[in-house]
Amino acid sequence: MSAPEVRLLPARPEHVDYWMVLRAEPGARRFVDTEEDSREQLLHRIAEAGTLGDSRAKGFRWFVEHDGRLVGTVSARDVSRVHGRAQLGYMLSDAYHGRGLGTRAVGMMLERLFTALPFLHRLWLVTLAENAASQGVARKLGFTLEGTMRGHCMQLGQRRDQQTWGLLRPEWEARRRGQAHLW
Repeated sequence: MSAPEVRLLPARPEHVDYWMVLRAEPGARRFVDTEEDSREQLLHRIAEAGTLGDSRAKGFRWFVEHDGRLVGTVSARDVSRVHGRAQLGYMLSDAYHGRGLGTRAVGMMLERLFTALPFLHRLWLVTLAENAASQGVARKLGFTLEGTMRGHCMQLGQRRDQQTWGLLRPEWEARRRGQAHLW
């Protein structure tokens, strides 16, 4: 079975309407502790997204394309050159869950970030404790569960636990050498 075709497209203003629809889907509402951002706020976030060659960029965002359609988004934010770290985020449209597309898209993002940013030592992400699918993506890509922050966020009016997952450059490099790329 061949890997599904996935492309990462740099975020552009024309992606904002898709992003608003994606953030309103039941899966996003159930598992992602997103704030209620307006269209203008999302456009501002797209405008702030840097390019990998920009030494001042504090974050990056790509939209995930599969078979010519937008199906999700991946991002790195709070990029710190001093500490060599960034926080990852990802969201896939409900209709595309369970196909390996999220794992492939995040894997492609890891490849881009670790290859283009030599200062980068650590990537981390958070998942709600009950989001098994997102935890599966993290596990498949070599992230380590580092802990659970009890009652850390509000989601749908309820206090929720969040898990923190981390991946260090040496771990990524070892996995990259030891297996064929998923991406």
